[in-house]
Amino acid sequence: MFGLATVSGALAQEAPAAPPFALPDAQSHRGVVDDTWIVAPKRLPGATLAAVKNYADEGDIAAGVSLRYHIDGADWIIADVFIYPAGEGDTSKMLKQAADDFRESVDFAERQQIYRNVWWGDEAPYTASLAGGKKLEGRFLPIVFDAQQDMLTSRAYLFYRKLYFVKIRLSTTVDAVDSLAERADKFIGNLLDGVDIVSVGGCGKKMDIMALPSGQTAPADFTDSVSPDGFGIAISMSKAGGATYATQMTRAMAVAARRQLATGCTSLNYKPPGDDSVRAVLHLRFGPEDWGAAPRH
Repeated sequence: MFGLATVSGALAQEAPAAPPFALPDAQSHRGVVDDTWIVAPKRLPGATLAAVKNYADEGDIAAGVSLRYHIDGADWIIADVFIYPAGEGDTSKMLKQAADDFRESVDFAERQQIYRNVWWGDEAPYTASLAGGKKLEGRFLPIVFDAQQDMLTSRAYLFYRKLYFVKIRLSTTVDAVDSLAERADKFIGNLLDGVDIVSVGGCGKKMDIMALPSGQTAPADFTDSVSPDGFGIAISMSKAGGATYATQMTRAMAVAARRQLATGCTSLNYKPPGDDSVRAVLHLRFGPEDWGAAPRH
């Protein structure tokens, strides 16, 4: 497990001698996570990005970023999304932490009299339906509270993915609570499918490249010569130095990069997209003292 403010240490990468390509310099990574890019579509099915905020601009990098979407035909619903660093850990434990963090944030708002008369509903599991039949397990926490002149209801949906917490909060007046339930599932699924989180750093792992002698096979869980997490590559050395070897390495590195990105953190070269008319790109840049340079066990 690793997270913010982990203990610093050395992180090495292994490679066969004289590879026909350049691996990232092990010293080029300052910590477990050096940079994170959060890529948010400006248009989702049924919703439009209305505002973004990077809390690092205010010196609070641990708070991550926030996104506010306008849901089509539902001006009375406030749809806020908060994405902030979590670290690595067991999903159930991380979701418990996310729920505890949310409760504490509401308690803080109540102590500051931003909210008054807070009433908590029952916390429950929540499963988001994603594209391709995929599912993402999360938690659901409803509250009712006084804010300014209105009695509001708010539903928080908490998820843990790609080393980050994602909190989706839908709020409206109490008399419009049914509209939240009607629109929540679709918006949440589209949001989780649309927003990407990519971190670059040492990722708390070593990049292991195995040179296999003739006749030796790769580990059973390696497909296309690459481990499931993308941090292991097995290459046959039967024709080391030749075109076949170079081609194997090129293909394996491409697969490794895709698998690392799927987990949310890559130690390989990554070129982030630019902010344009289609997407907003928010950048968090961490120092080595933030995440550390080695995993915390």
